[in-house]
Amino acid sequence: MSFKDMKEGRQAVNYYALASKRALTIIKGDTKRSRYGCEEGCPFRCLISKDGKTEGFKIKTLINNHTCEEAFFNPRADSTTLAKYFRNKLQNNPKYKVKDMRGELENNFTLNVCQSKLKRAKRMTLEKLEGSFIDEYNKLEAYAQEIRRSNPESDVVINISKDALAEGKTQFLRMYLCFDALKKGWKRGLRPLIGVDGTFLKGRCKGMLLVALGQDCMNSFYPLAWAIVDKETSRTWSWFIELLKRSLDLKDGAGTTFTSDMQKGLVDVVDKVLPGAHHRFCMRHVESNWCKKWRSGEMRKLMWWCSWSSYDEEFKDQLKKLGQLSEEAARDLVNFPPRAWCRAYFDTQCKNMTVDNNFTESFNSWILVPRGKPIIKMLEKIRVKVMNLLVKNENKTKTWGANGVSPECMNLFNDWRSIAHRCKVEFNGYWGYKVSDGEDRHTVNLEHKKCTCRLWDLSGIPCPHAIKVLIHKKVIPETKIHWWYTKEAYILTYKHKMQPVRGERSWKVEASHAMLPPDVVKQVGRPKWKRDREPDKARKRKGEWSQSRKGTQMTCRNCDESNQNAKGCCKEKSTENASMKGKSPMMESNSQSRIVGQEDDLQQIQVATQDFEPYGPNVGNEEDPPLRPMVYPESKSWVEKLMARSVPTGTRKISFTGDHTGVSVPTNLSYSPVKTTWKGKKAVSSGQLQMEAKKKKNQNGS
Repeated sequence: MSFKDMKEGRQAVNYYALASKRALTIIKGDTKRSRYGCEEGCPFRCLISKDGKTEGFKIKTLINNHTCEEAFFNPRADSTTLAKYFRNKLQNNPKYKVKDMRGELENNFTLNVCQSKLKRAKRMTLEKLEGSFIDEYNKLEAYAQEIRRSNPESDVVINISKDALAEGKTQFLRMYLCFDALKKGWKRGLRPLIGVDGTFLKGRCKGMLLVALGQDCMNSFYPLAWAIVDKETSRTWSWFIELLKRSLDLKDGAGTTFTSDMQKGLVDVVDKVLPGAHHRFCMRHVESNWCKKWRSGEMRKLMWWCSWSSYDEEFKDQLKKLGQLSEEAARDLVNFPPRAWCRAYFDTQCKNMTVDNNFTESFNSWILVPRGKPIIKMLEKIRVKVMNLLVKNENKTKTWGANGVSPECMNLFNDWRSIAHRCKVEFNGYWGYKVSDGEDRHTVNLEHKKCTCRLWDLSGIPCPHAIKVLIHKKVIPETKIHWWYTKEAYILTYKHKMQPVRGERSWKVEASHAMLPPDVVKQVGRPKWKRDREPDKARKRKGEWSQSRKGTQMTCRNCDESNQNAKGCCKEKSTENASMKGKSPMMESNSQSRIVGQEDDLQQIQVATQDFEPYGPNVGNEEDPPLRPMVYPESKSWVEKLMARSVPTGTRKISFTGDHTGVSVPTNLSYSPVKTTWKGKKAVSSGQLQMEAKKKKNQNGS
């Protein structure tokens, strides 16, 4: 057997020792020869030396005979050998754990390897597979030039640190990417709604990834641009929004709506860079802040109904119901400006009535694995995923119906159509129609495609009142759905494709492109791959808002004793309990109420039933019934509430509100925001003082 050099020959002997489970030792070794032996008394010998006929090395002596026993510790199993052995598995699964590697060696080769050696082998393999951390930044400018070459008109911006430049160094600071195909899809087929968010990078490439996303008519995210920055600050957000404004040609932002998670400084940046744009807050983040103090399930339900209210009168009704439970909770809720989270005061230009920013959260989880890669590998993984997404979504139109309208849109339209049958319509002889829905009387204007409930204006889909009027006029309601929900708009959105990028061998890497990576600040503790969730986040489900189980006393269903469950009960099940096996607590409480027959006892049983229901039905014999984390289905619950309305009387007239963009200001609210006080007197916070100082400074400067 011949080898290219001595290193390759020694590596082959290491593999042999690993496979044969023998602890081979080097008797003599230098640059020209290596002699291997086994334990004392074992006849095994192997000599590798230079071949006189060629420039390589070969095995000249091999006595493959062992009289020793298999070894549990093997000196030939070094980190380099183990790194090559696990190369393929780590390439397919970079999260392959060290304990699994150790278990595989023990099962296959009865080999015991220390944990530090396996960690070193895993690190060596991943570094070779993903490239050097510093070398990635040296190739970054070449990668940017390759993107500009393969995808013309794309925006790729790299900023270097001014502080490092003053010291004579070139250090990476920020990078921004926006592909031309994504810009064309935004301009030709997407609604003017942009969701912005920031997420942490998980690998050695520390920093933040800022993203800007659109939302298509299937309610799926559409990536627009992304950037790598050092921190999430007002300066980085201003830099990102300025570049986004230039890429998408937003001008002053008129007709564009932004939605965010109330990031620090982002609201002021959008107002400054795009003064004509509208800004919405994610209601789930408003909920997480508000629920730090108010955790009642009924209050949380009313809070969401305040957000889903589409006209001013409905919002005030829901706010009054919340105030009846707690006036302070209602005041705390309106501390967050309702214009940013309530549909009654949203703009109607983007034809999107979403009250959360979930599609940006979906994108962040979609790129979770790439976020742990080195910078070029990460950007390439994101680019390839987005490129495949454009092709995948374009093929979805093959499953659409014959009417050529988005299935998501048709689901909502069909729900509203079922509600329309409960409405009562009256015609005034021109374009105005009076539609009674419960105690409210709405006005529908078919000429301007508006309704006082604002649902048609907000979504671009005929509301139940408009559908009732269109059916009354014998007009097909589906023809009045906005163009943004059609197949034509969807195809135009995904018509333009991102072009492939050549490999690293084709890049023009120059010495002048070299740059230092950003300073790595090691955080205390183990790096996190999953974000921290709020204690009660996503604990809502259909029909009920669940309560926290903290403080709930457990009762055994066998012996009715407290502080234990049926699994840990030592007593035998009674006949009565055995007959009740399989029945839900609600059935049991109903049977007890029939036996007692008294109103007081029945009321107590109903209260106990209500306390149990939020944990979900049909939990069976589980020791600890889980809180099923299902998001409260807005569409179904909203339809169920409207379907339960009384006979239409139309005693309260609803009028049109808002300016030409649909935006209005909440006035005459039952509860006003809680003001800052100090020792019972009105006070001003430090943040308000800073804002006033900035305003005075700007006025003096102008």
